[in-house]
Amino acid sequence: HQIEGIIMEPGANLPMLVTTLKTFYAKMGYPEVRVRPAYFPYTEPSLEVEIKWRGEWLELGGAGIFRPEVTEPLGCSAPVCAWGMGLERLAMLVLDLDDIRQLYISDLEWLRAQPIL
Repeated sequence: HQIEGIIMEPGANLPMLVTTLKTFYAKMGYPEVRVRPAYFPYTEPSLEVEIKWRGEWLELGGAGIFRPEVTEPLGCSAPVCAWGMGLERLAMLVLDLDDIRQLYISDLEWLRAQPIL
């Protein structure tokens, strides 16, 4: 399960993407955001996005600018910034879980005690 975002406009660039990501996560309650260089086959440059959670950095997703060979066949000549994050990671934060595998637990008592988002 994935949440995706894109920005397609003339002049879109990496600083715009990083600012958008920091704003996006700050509005979700995570003001400390950092990005690190990464590799994803469809974007260049590519970034991993991390937030400060419980005093440690936690990777939430990836981001980058789509490579021209991805967007030009679609008739898009403007740069396209993109990002994505796993829905399970977000649920882990909202439910204050220590381990993402807790989302798939089959303990009915535990499941019934969890709030509906």
